[in-house]
Amino acid sequence: MGEEKIVIADSGEYTRKIIKGLLIKKGYKVFEATDGLGAIRMCRTIYPELAIIDTNLWGMDAFQVGNIIEDDNLSTVIYITNNATSFFLNKIKEMKIYAYITKPIIKDSLYKTVEFSLMNIDRIDTLQNKVNILEDKLRGRKIIDKAKGILIEKYNITEEEAYKIIRKESMDKCKKIEKISKIIIDEENKNIKK
Repeated sequence: MGEEKIVIADSGEYTRKIIKGLLIKKGYKVFEATDGLGAIRMCRTIYPELAIIDTNLWGMDAFQVGNIIEDDNLSTVIYITNNATSFFLNKIKEMKIYAYITKPIIKDSLYKTVEFSLMNIDRIDTLQNKVNILEDKLRGRKIIDKAKGILIEKYNITEEEAYKIIRKESMDKCKKIEKISKIIIDEENKNIKK
């Protein structure tokens, strides 16, 4: 645990102050919001690691606030609730982390939920980065395959021969194979339009 930033959005000052005090004792940087728009603005300003939002938030539906915060990649959201109804549990299934805090606030439970959430945020972010890398590789692979297809058809050669042409061009021009493949595709598209 370092100096992670946490936004607490709760219209009730009492609960907000209790949570803030407990989290500050653990070394977190804590910021407060009293309504939905304030929570969104705060998250847009400081990009906290975690946003803790009360389900009875003023101004906007708390789930709408949470969805905006997560969809815009401003933070990860967990909720505070008086009652974990089936409706509530179904709503939080849509969130990045399936975790919540119940009222009255119990110190040990709060700490465990926050620490659990922060630990899982790191894991989720690591996995998302791996997925992004794989998606980039797949996009690059598709571009190369399309360029090979163009060369195969144009010169009546094998796939291996088409790849060798692209690779040689890549080495000769000191450009990535994907970039050379994109040039081949762009030139073919220009020829088709003529």
